[in-house]
Amino acid sequence: QLLARFIDAAQSAAPLGDLVQLAVLFLLASLLLQVALVAEAYLGGDLGLLATNRLRAHLALHVLGLDLAFHNARTPGELIERVDGDVGSLSNFFSRFAVQMVGNGLLLLGVLVLFFTIHIWIGAAMLAFTLISLVAINALRRVGEPYWDRARQTSAELFGFLEERLAATEDVRANGATAYVLQQLYARMRVRFRADVLANSLGVSNGSLTIALFAVGTAISLALGAYFHLLGALSLGGV
Repeated sequence: QLLARFIDAAQSAAPLGDLVQLAVLFLLASLLLQVALVAEAYLGGDLGLLATNRLRAHLALHVLGLDLAFHNARTPGELIERVDGDVGSLSNFFSRFAVQMVGNGLLLLGVLVLFFTIHIWIGAAMLAFTLISLVAINALRRVGEPYWDRARQTSAELFGFLEERLAATEDVRANGATAYVLQQLYARMRVRFRADVLANSLGVSNGSLTIALFAVGTAISLALGAYFHLLGALSLGGV
């Protein structure tokens, strides 16, 4: 809006003082945005560490309270990866998810309201496009969930294997099983690699879909803006 006012004021040969005032307001808004981003990153990181550390403590206490049948079926390395690795992967979720969801939700709402103030049909079209985009992104996210679950499981299994074999290094060497252990390690690494490739491929697809939808939305907004601008110019000329 500040840029639009600046351009309109410049085209209408407004006084230089008005243009300078708009430019200063724009710079102040940009500066406040950078300060808010730094504060959000700091507070989000601090909150993420506090939340994940508490979750690690609760999860470790829960695991220690389980019966021996559970511990016999799970290696120590797998439990470490689950308690620390999986929780570490949630750090960004705890630290910035809520802030980003609220912030982006307010931004989306504000943009849609602005579109409706410009023209009701532009607002209606962008609202419909937003709903379709949300449905498409959510559908692709649901497709990728099992693959990410599998990727985390293979990671836990690999670390469990490593912990067990490293703890039994003397026995492995004494029995001449080094080549066998390496063969088993390569097999587990191959399984994890394939699982990670599939999960990350879907993750990249989700990001690519978001970028594509953003480009489509930009094209639609520009096309609608140009159409109604020309329509308004034609009606004014007719009058």
